[in-house]
Amino acid sequence: MCKCKYVEIGSCTNQTCIAIPNHMQEYKEYRIKNKLKPLICIDNCILNEVQYLWSLGIKTTGCCCGHNKLDGFIGVEFDDIEKMKNLGYKVQLNPNRPEDEDSFYLKMI
Repeated sequence: MCKCKYVEIGSCTNQTCIAIPNHMQEYKEYRIKNKLKPLICIDNCILNEVQYLWSLGIKTTGCCCGHNKLDGFIGVEFDDIEKMKNLGYKVQLNPNRPEDEDSFYLKMI
């Protein structure tokens, strides 16, 4: 379980906002085009894991630690699914998209 206490699902409490990494340039340009800050906010308890994946060139699409209420996950672009599997990440099936395998269980918490 993560270290979140009294943090609700969907809350921005206990997050750090950091620059979008260079390998995710398209997302950065999208945010700037739409007059949004070129930042990604990530739950503090999974920040190291996400940054590790970024260092390997994996493009994330969304992440959540689960706030001790749900299983946490890391979403990735379809092109990076095999990379995640090769790193030993287990697919977390999404009941709304049961054919897709782009969400994975966290490993470090």
